[in-house]
Amino acid sequence: MRQFDLVENPSERSRAHAPYFVILQSHHLRDLDSVLVAPVLRDAKRTMSALDIAIDVSGEPLVVALGEIFSIEHVLLKTRSGSAARYEDLLRRGFDRPFTGF
Repeated sequence: MRQFDLVENPSERSRAHAPYFVILQSHHLRDLDSVLVAPVLRDAKRTMSALDIAIDVSGEPLVVALGEIFSIEHVLLKTRSGSAARYEDLLRRGFDRPFTGF
């Protein structure tokens, strides 16, 4: 899988709230056992923070919660569900925000 791919959340328990993860880690780091992802949330009432990025997936408004980045074992991510590459600039700027302040 490549950077900015959307993958199905492997957890049945949280999939209704977070149907996808977006891969943030470069695909050039394939040798690692884990990958950095951010959950993509289905939460229309969520208060957007400076670390949230609004995206649209198949006509559904969703939120990439960059403040909730975590690492997951690569083997758990089985189903590619699309790409958030068209939001690359927003995602990169959002990912830089905690380190640069803007």
